Amino acid sequence: MSIKIEQALISPRYLASPGDPAWVTAALHAGAGWSHGHDPLMPRVVLTSPDQKSMLRLEPDLNEPWWHLSHRDGRTGSVWSASFGGGTPVELIAAVTDALTDPDYHARKVVDPYQPLRRAGWDAVPNGQFRSPDDRVRGERFNFSGSRNWRVTASPDRDDPVWKAWFDSATPAALVAAFMQALADPEPVRRSHEQTIGLSRRRITMYWQEWPAESVARALPDRIERLASRHTSALPPAPPAPPPAPRRTR
Repeated sequence: MSIKIEQALISPRYLASPGDPAWVTAALHAGAGWSHGHDPLMPRVVLTSPDQKSMLRLEPDLNEPWWHLSHRDGRTGSVWSASFGGGTPVELIAAVTDALTDPDYHARKVVDPYQPLRRAGWDAVPNGQFRSPDDRVRGERFNFSGSRNWRVTASPDRDDPVWKAWFDSATPAALVAAFMQALADPEPVRRSHEQTIGLSRRRITMYWQEWPAESVARALPDRIERLASRHTSALPPAPPAPPPAPRRTR
């Protein structure tokens, strides 16, 4: 008899608990080849892209965002950053890192990052404010030192935000659009029993469902394999082997 594990399906996803950070960190390391530092005396994770241009830092802090994603390209001068509060569901952060590590990332042309929100029925003004249909998520583009940055806040109760996200004005539109797409996705997210502790039940729909234990255990490895396969399929075909040298005869 197969073992079953009960997990909660929670919607809207933006009011779910943070989830497992490995959904982001392990996927970057094992699925996209990002290297990681190791400091056993500090509760933090630092991951660096293979080209050394992008870095993700996860560092718990009561008064600051926990997640920091930054990019610096000395050749092109491209510099941008994004950050996410500790309560941000990992699926939203993963949407950004998955887009960044996509081999086709640089070919994406996004004119309006708000388009995924409008398609999902959100109230969104181009280059301005937006909000979810239930009014639990609000966002805006605000001026900071002459730049138009993005700020997103999720609040089960309007005066009690559970997470905030920031993108500076130089963040590629494709990454912002990926975040917006994940934000508006109606698909519920899965959480274990311990990950539902403290959730406000007034603003979410949560029901429990059983899955085979093997399926639950395979969720992250399967995700890593899917991400890794993107890079494998993007590799150019190997050049044909040269023909064997003709034999010399006496």
